[in-house]
Amino acid sequence: MAKAFSILGDSISTFDGWNPPDFDVFYSDERLAKTGVTRVEQTWWQLLVEHFGDTLLKNGSFSGSLVEGGFFPAGDSETRANAILGDSGETPDVIICFIGINDYGWGGAKMNADGHGSATPAELAAVAPTEKVIAELAQPDQAQRFEQSYASMLARLRARCPKAEIWCVTLVPGRIAGNAKPQFAYDFRGIPFAAFNDAIRRAARRAGAHVADAFACGMDYEAIEGTHPTARGMRQLAGMFVWAMEHEAEIDAALGTGDRGLSTVPQSALPAELLAEWDNPAIWRSEPLCADKPCTFCKRAMAPNNAWLLMCDNQ
Repeated sequence: MAKAFSILGDSISTFDGWNPPDFDVFYSDERLAKTGVTRVEQTWWQLLVEHFGDTLLKNGSFSGSLVEGGFFPAGDSETRANAILGDSGETPDVIICFIGINDYGWGGAKMNADGHGSATPAELAAVAPTEKVIAELAQPDQAQRFEQSYASMLARLRARCPKAEIWCVTLVPGRIAGNAKPQFAYDFRGIPFAAFNDAIRRAARRAGAHVADAFACGMDYEAIEGTHPTARGMRQLAGMFVWAMEHEAEIDAALGTGDRGLSTVPQSALPAELLAEWDNPAIWRSEPLCADKPCTFCKRAMAPNNAWLLMCDNQ
């Protein structure tokens, strides 16, 4: 029998007309033509649901949202937990959580609020400085705060859907379309990217959820500015997510079930049908560009502060 899927994500998982009416959406208007994602059938989540021969119950994604925050539209909020339920309260069989890149990019809910981010919960905005603060380094314990918020988010989902199969997808580095070299900023605000993915894995396992470790593929995906996928990037994400879901045990056997840092499987371990979405898989292999300082203070960082891009101008 077909399973009913629900999605909890951020802008990468939105599409015009497919999210709750009051939720902010990235994939709409002129952005459809800009990304080449002009039909909902091209989104990673519709591709994934179609692959498994299942149905979509609800996509409760909100553009710009962090996990941390405690109030709507944060992923860790009552409203977001309710948003994965059907219109009549139906519970999904499978929940896919792909969220956290805004936590990494902003360096936490406080910097999101102080920097007047677009998806700041009103309760946090009310106590933030009137003058916009330029976001710089994250607090040293920010990865721990993120992990706590992610665990709280999962607890909210589990309370509503005790029988659901929950999959937590690790964050994946992007690359601007047309760039032949890695660009992703692996140490954007002083907290390594790997720390956020390790936090997702730990929170998921403690909650009894599955880990779809897409990062283990070791591949960049194509995006218009390094974050929001093109149509090709959507296919790449869907392929990595499906592969990670179908090979969870093999990935655990290869990389272990503890903290993985930047560990990935060899490219030779990836199936040809997955790599077919990269014209030259070898040059799409992701890797950190340097490790000597946070990207925030580097002159090669592209838009390092509030209008952040997680990209390095490495040319």
